Amino acid sequence: MADNISESGFDLNQVDRLLTTTRAVRKRLDFERWVSDELLFECIDLAEQAPTGGNDASRRWMVVRDQDIKNKLGELYAEVGTLFVDARGRLDGTGHEKEKVVSSSAYLVENFAQAPALVMCAVWGIHDNSGKPGLFDSAIPSAWSFNLALRSRGLGTAYATMLNEKRDEVAELLGIPEGITTLVCFPVAYTKGHDFSPVPRRSASEITYFDQWGFTRQKPSEDGTARIVDGQGIVVEIDTDARPRKVWEVASDITTPIEFSDELKAVRWITEGETTTGSIFEGTNSIAGRNDWTTQCTVTAWKERQTFEWRTTDIEEPGSIWRFDIAEQGAGSRLRFSMLIGENNNRSSAMATADPNQEQNVINARRQVHKANMQRTIEGIKSKVDSP
Repeated sequence: MADNISESGFDLNQVDRLLTTTRAVRKRLDFERWVSDELLFECIDLAEQAPTGGNDASRRWMVVRDQDIKNKLGELYAEVGTLFVDARGRLDGTGHEKEKVVSSSAYLVENFAQAPALVMCAVWGIHDNSGKPGLFDSAIPSAWSFNLALRSRGLGTAYATMLNEKRDEVAELLGIPEGITTLVCFPVAYTKGHDFSPVPRRSASEITYFDQWGFTRQKPSEDGTARIVDGQGIVVEIDTDARPRKVWEVASDITTPIEFSDELKAVRWITEGETTTGSIFEGTNSIAGRNDWTTQCTVTAWKERQTFEWRTTDIEEPGSIWRFDIAEQGAGSRLRFSMLIGENNNRSSAMATADPNQEQNVINARRQVHKANMQRTIEGIKSKVDSP
């Protein structure tokens, strides 16, 4: 791997590898190999270099070695974590997107006490829900720095917080006085192998907003302003109580006019048969009896209960790209509705590029209109799927 030294002298290849491969490790913890106090002190010293509000030295660490105490903590952890053990039985072999994480979480529940050391990060203070939890904001970076220090030395752990549901029992067991809050308990061990990899995440361009919440751009701007060529978009999201299947039934049913906003159109399918990637439909706005425009749309992503994307006008040079994404969120679902303004074949780009000095203003004005309509759309979908 070629050196990639930053202006400040860091080897970015190594730094980036550490940051992108520090995983929650459960099934690959080596419970048979001893972890020395010296290593733990080293990692805690590094973790304590994390910033703290007002330079307040209120973080505290606790290492549990005694097997009897670890066993009792393991029992408390299992009382809270039994939901993972139960869920594993339902998900094993199903291919569900959460099958692996549930399986590994259940494994940790059953083996929590086997870790050579259980390390707790605590803070001197009580979270009173006042909206000003400064001490806790300062402790969390330190806890994550501890994870990074472990990873760089061949050790691993998982950010385990379920013992927070048993704070009184934990405090009594460990002799923790009043006024101290435990935040996380790390099961620390060497890892079996070191070949951890980055995991799929949404790209920065999908989850980073500029100047207004929900305003996205696909490419970095050269001068920080909004330009059509950088791929300007909008995202709105909403949580529902309904499961993904029910949300999908409404979001993907574009043949039924829904009087929410201009953004959901009454359409007719041009392609016959089963809807899939490549299917074509005709879309038009039909709000309040208007029929201002009609456009041909091509489905460019179609995954049952998860993704529905379509492009308007021209598939290679789309006027716009629209997309619904549905993800399981707790007992319900999160619906994400996004839109990307094309460089050509739409009125917005033509208006924006007509005067470079006004391009950002025109883009943002158009996005405000789209955002309002898109928000009404997802709220309307929520009202339908969450209704009895």
